[in-house]
Amino acid sequence: MNRKQGFIVGGLMAASVVVGALIATDFRQIPFGLAGPDVKLGADAPPVVPSNEVKALNDAFVAVSKAVTQQVVSIEVTTRSEQTSNQEDEEDILGGPWGGFNFRMPNTPQRGSGSGVIITPDGYILTNNHVVESAERGTIEVELSDGRKMDAKLVGRDPLTDLAVIKVDATGLPVAALANSDEVQVGQFVIAVGSPLGLNSTVTQGIVSALGRGQLNLNRDERGYGVEDFIQTDAAINPGNSGGGLFDLRGALVGINSAIASRTGYYQGYGFAIPINLARAVAQDLIEDGKVNRGYIGVKIEPVSQSLKKALGMGAEDGVLIQETMPGTSAADAGLRQGDVILTVDGVPVKTPNHLQNLLAQKRAGDEVKLKIFRDGSTFEKGVKLKPRAEDAEEDASASNNTRENRDESSDSRESAKLSGLGMEVQTLDGSMKKRLGVSSGVLVTSTEMYGEAMTQGISSGDVIVSANRKQVKTAGDLEGIVSDASKGDVILMQVKTRGGSTRLVALEVK
Repeated sequence: MNRKQGFIVGGLMAASVVVGALIATDFRQIPFGLAGPDVKLGADAPPVVPSNEVKALNDAFVAVSKAVTQQVVSIEVTTRSEQTSNQEDEEDILGGPWGGFNFRMPNTPQRGSGSGVIITPDGYILTNNHVVESAERGTIEVELSDGRKMDAKLVGRDPLTDLAVIKVDATGLPVAALANSDEVQVGQFVIAVGSPLGLNSTVTQGIVSALGRGQLNLNRDERGYGVEDFIQTDAAINPGNSGGGLFDLRGALVGINSAIASRTGYYQGYGFAIPINLARAVAQDLIEDGKVNRGYIGVKIEPVSQSLKKALGMGAEDGVLIQETMPGTSAADAGLRQGDVILTVDGVPVKTPNHLQNLLAQKRAGDEVKLKIFRDGSTFEKGVKLKPRAEDAEEDASASNNTRENRDESSDSRESAKLSGLGMEVQTLDGSMKKRLGVSSGVLVTSTEMYGEAMTQGISSGDVIVSANRKQVKTAGDLEGIVSDASKGDVILMQVKTRGGSTRLVALEVK
């Protein structure tokens, strides 16, 4: 077989192998092209058709979010801290000819962030005091929702309400509509807008969980005074939301987000916003004067418990009890006194002590308010002209120490009484003890029972019972007689001078 014949035979053999393989694999003709048949993904329609009401609510959230995010800005405050290193440490470390130089650490920028709400077209922005309080030694930069960045200046701060106003140089900015926060109701939908964790223009939704939330001790000065009457919400609020807005479904601003209740520093279910009625009054003062010209009436107050209502002969109405009237204040000038109950301010029913603070914080020094007062079984109205708070109106803190140190320990030889129905023991004061305690009469509380009525109502050893049921108490026997005349369940109203030197009314139920 020659060479040509060999090529022919080899080709035929290769072709037969290929054909055999195709037959063995049940070869079928495959059409040209890379794509297979079309694959249908997903169902033809959602499984649920929302009702018109649900669709309307969803549309409302979308519309409100689109509108109000334009009115909320991101705020960044940058400060620089300069540190000087310790000269002796440098000598120890460096030694030799370099010792003794006073080296400076580099200026390290420190940044804080928060949010704010635009309240005028020309650039006034409402935010929290704690967001911008360091700006007096630094710079403020504001970023709008459209990404524009602007420098801002600090207009004024009010630490007692945790509010502040800053200003950017601009015109035609979108402005928030300010609601009437007195009309806010528990359960209504709200949305929180801000820049939590640096995430600008973030919207979260929830409801108003509670109103009139106070006693958080967030905004206190060195004298313990602060204005706290928060709107509580379950809309998610995190670090960076501070100063942002809480809006209703109309897109109206009802509050300025300020704080969260958390054990981690992050959202755990509840946030707090400053009511816009209070924020509006503060912002107006800061813009016009750079400070808040707040008026005070000058009283120490506490809630009216059911026991106090019973002891005072009140009905079901709410109010706050005046425990002490400060001398030289508006309250003293108007003749208000311990035991009076403030029922309304300018016709608005007063619910709690922090609610009263909120109402008065919206007033200025020089304004006159009309108070409805309950006293000795009847009500009357009284006009009170508010004064500015005296800077030196400070309680003498040494009174507590002096009382405690000078208390007479030899009580066994003096007249005493065990008032089991009230859960305390008292003793008669002698002349020296009266002088030390600064009282002309009364009996000294020497002990209180654990979880007894006296302890539960805040009475402690060292307090002085001055009167009971408006009768002056001179001896332990006097008080024992008043308690003996009362039946189980009766309430005895006592005037108590505390170890700190202040006086308060306390209602004790006989057990």
